[in-house]
Amino acid sequence: YFGLHKDNKALTILMPLSTKGTDFEGGGTAFWSHAYPVESMHAPSLVMAPPAGTALLFGGKVYHKGLAIDSGTRVVFVASFSKRRPKNKAKNTWVVSAR
Repeated sequence: YFGLHKDNKALTILMPLSTKGTDFEGGGTAFWSHAYPVESMHAPSLVMAPPAGTALLFGGKVYHKGLAIDSGTRVVFVASFSKRRPKNKAKNTWVVSAR
């Protein structure tokens, strides 16, 4: 799992490919408020573990963390998008990085 971090991209899409309670136990994705981004001092503002195929979309400035699972296998598709500053202002280019 990933520790507390921000992706620093324009947009992140996180889509579980496995389902909590069926494929794994525990886990999920935790989100922290910008006002309280210190994991050791504050509980997450929100914890989500949506079913497989449900996409979560959030901005790259959001603090989040993948939580450890207790058993099974958790599979997640993650892609982050950022807008590349074009040399030619007539073209806009989006860059995708997937983990």
